[in-house]
Amino acid sequence: MLARLAVPFVDASASALSWWLGDDAPRALDVLVLTGAAGRLELRLLGASHQVVAVTGAARCPEVVACGATPAGLPGRHDGDVAGARYRFRSTTTAYGPAGLARVARDLRRRAEGAADALVGVFPGSPHALTVLAGRELDRGWAWSSWHVYPGAGEVVRTRSSLVVPA
Repeated sequence: MLARLAVPFVDASASALSWWLGDDAPRALDVLVLTGAAGRLELRLLGASHQVVAVTGAARCPEVVACGATPAGLPGRHDGDVAGARYRFRSTTTAYGPAGLARVARDLRRRAEGAADALVGVFPGSPHALTVLAGRELDRGWAWSSWHVYPGAGEVVRTRSSLVVPA
Protein backbone atom coordinates (compact mmCIF):
# COMPACT_ATOMS: atom_id res chain seq x y z
CA MET A 1 0.00 0.00 0.00
CA LEU A 2 1.41 3.37 -1.01
CA ALA A 3 1.05 6.35 1.33
CA ARG A 4 2.06 9.82 0.17
CA LEU A 5 2.90 11.59 3.41
CA ALA A 6 2.00 15.26 3.72
CA VAL A 7 4.65 16.20 6.26
CA PRO A 8 7.64 18.49 5.93
CA PHE A 9 10.61 16.61 4.50
CA VAL A 10 13.56 16.49 6.88
CA ASP A 11 16.37 14.28 5.66
CA ALA A 12 17.94 12.47 8.59
CA SER A 13 20.53 9.75 8.96
CA ALA A 14 20.99 6.47 10.79
CA SER A 15 22.71 8.28 13.66
CA ALA A 16 19.48 10.22 14.38
CA LEU A 17 17.44 7.03 14.95
CA SER A 18 16.50 5.59 18.31
CA TRP A 19 14.77 2.31 19.19
CA TRP A 20 12.49 1.49 22.10
CA LEU A 21 9.52 -0.63 23.11
CA GLY A 22 6.49 1.37 24.16
CA ASP A 23 3.33 3.18 23.21
CA ASP A 24 4.93 6.63 23.53
CA ALA A 25 5.26 7.22 19.79
CA PRO A 26 4.11 10.16 17.67
CA ARG A 27 0.71 9.88 16.01
CA ALA A 28 0.71 7.53 13.03
CA LEU A 29 0.30 9.11 9.59
CA ASP A 30 -0.86 5.84 8.03
CA VAL A 31 -1.52 2.30 9.31
CA LEU A 32 -1.77 -1.13 7.72
CA VAL A 33 -3.27 -3.87 9.92
CA LEU A 34 -2.53 -7.53 9.18
CA THR A 35 -4.54 -10.23 10.95
CA GLY A 36 -4.18 -13.99 11.08
CA ALA A 37 -4.27 -17.04 13.31
CA ALA A 38 -1.22 -15.69 15.18
CA GLY A 39 -3.00 -12.44 16.13
CA ARG A 40 -2.53 -8.94 14.73
CA LEU A 41 0.31 -6.84 13.32
CA GLU A 42 -0.07 -3.06 12.92
CA LEU A 43 2.44 -1.37 10.63
CA ARG A 44 2.42 2.35 11.45
CA LEU A 45 4.20 5.08 9.49
CA LEU A 46 5.30 8.01 11.62
CA GLY A 47 6.58 11.36 10.42
CA ALA A 48 9.81 10.47 12.21
CA SER A 49 9.96 6.80 11.14
CA HIS A 50 7.85 3.80 12.29
CA GLN A 51 6.01 1.96 15.00
CA VAL A 52 4.94 -1.68 14.77
CA VAL A 53 2.53 -3.23 17.25
CA ALA A 54 2.62 -7.03 17.24
CA VAL A 55 0.03 -9.03 19.18
CA THR A 56 0.29 -12.79 19.53
CA GLY A 57 -1.03 -14.96 22.35
CA ALA A 58 -0.90 -12.87 25.53
CA ALA A 59 2.02 -10.78 24.23
CA ARG A 60 1.69 -7.24 22.92
CA CYS A 61 4.90 -5.66 21.63
CA PRO A 62 4.96 -1.99 20.51
CA GLU A 63 8.29 -1.37 18.74
CA VAL A 64 9.33 2.16 17.82
CA VAL A 65 12.19 3.30 15.57
CA ALA A 66 12.13 7.07 15.32
CA CYS A 67 14.32 10.13 14.94
CA GLY A 68 15.29 12.36 17.83
CA ALA A 69 13.10 10.81 20.49
CA THR A 70 15.73 9.42 22.88
CA PRO A 71 19.50 9.52 23.08
CA ALA A 72 19.66 5.71 23.26
CA GLY A 73 20.43 5.22 19.57
CA LEU A 74 19.69 2.26 17.34
CA PRO A 75 21.15 -1.06 18.52
CA GLY A 76 22.51 -3.60 16.09
CA ARG A 77 20.58 -6.28 17.94
CA HIS A 78 18.27 -6.86 20.87
CA ASP A 79 16.81 -10.12 22.16
CA GLY A 80 14.25 -10.16 24.94
CA ASP A 81 11.08 -11.49 26.47
CA VAL A 82 7.73 -9.72 26.06
CA ALA A 83 4.93 -11.28 28.13
CA GLY A 84 6.34 -14.77 27.57
CA ALA A 85 7.04 -14.32 23.85
CA ARG A 86 10.50 -14.10 22.27
CA TYR A 87 11.25 -10.69 20.73
CA ARG A 88 14.19 -10.19 18.36
CA PHE A 89 15.38 -6.96 16.75
CA ARG A 90 18.23 -6.49 14.26
CA SER A 91 19.37 -3.38 12.40
CA THR A 92 21.94 -2.66 9.72
CA THR A 93 22.93 0.53 7.93
CA THR A 94 24.33 0.50 4.39
CA ALA A 95 25.91 3.52 2.69
CA TYR A 96 25.41 4.14 -1.04
CA GLY A 97 26.48 6.64 -3.65
CA PRO A 98 23.69 8.67 -5.29
CA ALA A 99 23.06 6.23 -8.17
CA GLY A 100 23.10 3.18 -5.90
CA LEU A 101 20.75 4.79 -3.41
CA ALA A 102 18.33 5.78 -6.20
CA ARG A 103 18.34 2.18 -7.50
CA VAL A 104 17.71 0.72 -4.04
CA ALA A 105 14.88 3.19 -3.38
CA ARG A 106 13.22 2.41 -6.74
CA ASP A 107 13.51 -1.34 -6.16
CA LEU A 108 12.10 -1.13 -2.62
CA ARG A 109 9.17 0.98 -3.77
CA ARG A 110 8.43 -1.23 -6.78
CA ARG A 111 8.50 -4.46 -4.73
CA ALA A 112 6.43 -3.13 -1.83
CA GLU A 113 3.86 -0.67 -3.17
CA GLY A 114 1.53 -3.32 -4.60
CA ALA A 115 2.01 -5.90 -1.84
CA ALA A 116 -0.91 -6.57 0.52
CA ASP A 117 1.48 -7.01 3.46
CA ALA A 118 3.55 -3.84 2.97
CA LEU A 119 3.19 -0.11 3.58
CA VAL A 120 5.32 2.39 1.65
CA GLY A 121 5.61 5.94 2.96
CA VAL A 122 6.81 8.44 0.36
CA PHE A 123 8.00 11.75 1.79
CA PRO A 124 7.77 15.02 -0.15
CA GLY A 125 10.97 16.72 -1.26
CA SER A 126 12.85 13.72 -2.62
CA PRO A 127 11.62 10.83 -4.79
CA HIS A 128 13.93 8.51 -2.87
CA ALA A 129 12.95 9.47 0.70
CA LEU A 130 11.01 6.39 1.78
CA THR A 131 10.00 4.32 4.76
CA VAL A 132 8.89 0.80 3.87
CA LEU A 133 7.28 -1.60 6.35
CA ALA A 134 6.45 -5.23 5.57
CA GLY A 135 5.10 -8.01 7.78
CA ARG A 136 4.34 -11.68 7.63
CA GLU A 137 2.67 -14.20 9.86
CA LEU A 138 4.75 -16.99 11.38
CA ASP A 139 3.59 -20.25 12.93
CA ARG A 140 3.22 -18.73 16.42
CA GLY A 141 3.81 -15.03 15.85
CA TRP A 142 4.91 -12.32 13.46
CA ALA A 143 8.01 -11.11 11.64
CA TRP A 144 8.44 -7.66 10.16
CA SER A 145 11.05 -5.57 8.38
CA SER A 146 11.57 -1.90 7.75
CA TRP A 147 13.72 0.10 5.37
CA HIS A 148 14.40 3.80 5.95
CA VAL A 149 16.01 5.56 2.99
CA TYR A 150 17.90 8.80 3.71
CA PRO A 151 18.99 10.38 0.39
CA GLY A 152 21.03 13.23 1.89
CA ALA A 153 23.12 10.88 4.02
CA GLY A 154 23.23 8.20 1.31
CA GLU A 155 22.06 5.60 3.82
CA VAL A 156 19.51 2.82 4.02
CA VAL A 157 18.66 1.54 7.48
CA ARG A 158 17.09 -1.92 7.55
CA THR A 159 15.49 -3.45 10.62
CA ARG A 160 14.23 -7.02 11.07
CA SER A 161 12.10 -8.04 14.04
CA SER A 162 9.97 -10.91 15.26
CA LEU A 163 7.68 -11.80 18.13
CA VAL A 164 7.08 -15.54 18.62
CA VAL A 165 5.31 -17.48 21.36
CA PRO A 166 7.42 -20.54 22.29
CA ALA A 167 5.90 -23.97 21.63
